[in-house]
Amino acid sequence: MSSRSSIITSVIIVVLVFSAVGGFIFMSNPYVPAKVAVVVNEPGFGDLSMADQVDTGLDNLAGDIVVDYTRIIATDEDNAAVILEEISASGEYDLIVVIGGELSNELQTVAANHLNQKYVFIGGEIIADNIISATFLQHEAAYLAGVLAAYASIGDANRTGTGIVGIIGSIETDPTVAAMIAGFKHGFDYANDTLNLTVTLLPEQYVGSYNDSTTAESIATNMFDASDATILFTPVRASMPGIRSAMILANSTWNSTRQPLVIAAEGDQDYYGLPNIETRIGHSWIIASIVPRSDHAVYQAINATLWDRFEADTDVYDLRACGEDTDIPGVILTNSTFINPEWTPLWIFSIVESIRQDIINGVITVDATYP
Repeated sequence: MSSRSSIITSVIIVVLVFSAVGGFIFMSNPYVPAKVAVVVNEPGFGDLSMADQVDTGLDNLAGDIVVDYTRIIATDEDNAAVILEEISASGEYDLIVVIGGELSNELQTVAANHLNQKYVFIGGEIIADNIISATFLQHEAAYLAGVLAAYASIGDANRTGTGIVGIIGSIETDPTVAAMIAGFKHGFDYANDTLNLTVTLLPEQYVGSYNDSTTAESIATNMFDASDATILFTPVRASMPGIRSAMILANSTWNSTRQPLVIAAEGDQDYYGLPNIETRIGHSWIIASIVPRSDHAVYQAINATLWDRFEADTDVYDLRACGEDTDIPGVILTNSTFINPEWTPLWIFSIVESIRQDIINGVITVDATYP
């Protein structure tokens, strides 16, 4: 805040917001906002991934509670360990939020040395008395994406067409990426075999980085042009600008009523396939995105901490619910408002919704290690 008076005003707003439901907001000093550190590996924020979803949750929370956020981007796991040790030892933060399953070992080690420090782990699970974990079954939404891709590659209500689908991942050893690709292939095979489609799935390829748009563009362009792929699944994080460039090139050269399309992952990127992403007008070549509700997870965890209701536990976010919140799905496959029904007929999404219900009801079990 710019002045003491504005800080007082903010605290009054906080009290008014929560007085209707009762309770006590946990603050060490009524005139100083709670301090929360958010730690993530490079490329950090702005990569259209889970970290950006977390940022959305922080923004939403800011409308309810005055919080002083410190966002810290680590260069790698070793650097993250140093950062976590330093900020934990400082004792300055009411809560430390760590984003990304790749930081599991580092957080577990540091948290064991600072038992009075509270942590939230977004995207992985650590069993400890001072950590709230939020895990996301993104492979369930990826299963739906595989079904969508199989149908969208054909675009034929009579299932008489043929299509080619490709997969481009960021890093092959990333467990989140591996689970999503497994779920995608499982759903693709279900649609292709059980529903009697005739679609070819290309061998998956990897960028080898979370942030290499040049390589991502080269792989995607080759799949679109040399392999004639009609749709790609692209959990590539900050390499998405390369995927966009490949889409623009392919769609400027193809002469077809069915355009080369993409299904994205880890953040709602549906707008990113629009011809002009600033105006957000027109039809998008990104027809859906797999989205983990990390925004809701971080909102719940910080809110509980500042109300002095921190309880170490693991919340599982799946197609059914956000942890204990049964009213909000924990992972979703978006139904884009930018879809061109000539490219992706809307009846396909009715099939996807039916299969989503089958997963929720236990009729279909998605394999995170498929095949």
